[in-house]
Amino acid sequence: MRLLNRPLAFVLAAALTVAAVIVIIEVIAYHIKSGPLILHWTTWHHWANTTRWDQLVVQVWAAILIVIGLLILAIEFKPRRITRLPLRGDDRATDAAVTRGGLAGTLRDAASGVDGVSRATVTVRRGRARVRAIAAARGRPASDALAQPVDQALHERLDELGLRHPPRLRVRVISRSR
Repeated sequence: MRLLNRPLAFVLAAALTVAAVIVIIEVIAYHIKSGPLILHWTTWHHWANTTRWDQLVVQVWAAILIVIGLLILAIEFKPRRITRLPLRGDDRATDAAVTRGGLAGTLRDAASGVDGVSRATVTVRRGRARVRAIAAARGRPASDALAQPVDQALHERLDELGLRHPPRLRVRVISRSR
């Protein structure tokens, strides 16, 4: 939902701006004794004058708007996904962190830096990092021989970063297909 906040805020601001301009135009038109120009608001005005607050139509619309408002509020109160992983620091006044994408990139570099690994893909999720390294050589013995060095390189990189809560690593080394 957080991704939608900015576009929705823009749409709401644009709609409110258009509504404000229409209200200004209609007020000016009313004061110069002209009829409604853009919206036929006189029927709405007549309906609002003849409708009581305790009528069913008002209660139904109030209930619908309350439910929509509560849904939006519930969605906004949902805790957002943690995108920054905090680093350990000696000074309590310093707040340092690494993003999930940054951690994935540094783990990818560490795995790809091992001799015999052609490339690696990394996925960082909540509390875990999944690394898939592809060996440059074909065959299971080549990938089995690389499993321990890749795992060691990744653990060293995580230790260098000094994360407060390092993710659990799941390392898989496979041989290249062609």
